Amino acid sequence: MAKTTTTTRKTGKKGGKDPNAPKRAMSAFFIWLQEHREKLKKPGMGVADVAKAAGVEWSKITDKSEWEKKASEDKKRYEEEMTAYKAQQA
Repeated sequence: MAKTTTTTRKTGKKGGKDPNAPKRAMSAFFIWLQEHREKLKKPGMGVADVAKAAGVEWSKITDKSEWEKKASEDKKRYEEEMTAYKAQQA
């Protein structure tokens, strides 16, 4: 006996991002990458190549506390801004 299934499709468009919403907090890796991107870039490298080279360099770092501290500060900033944003929306 064959099973029959019905599929349902969502109709409509996905809601867009609110341009007034606060920017997400960056991770320690992205903060580090922002500071070191120019040193890693070489002529002819694409975005993916830079990201791969950055991943290799990031994995070699033993003490990441400097960037983890900055990331936690950025997370606190995001949470504060998000709280204010949600209060404004209500």
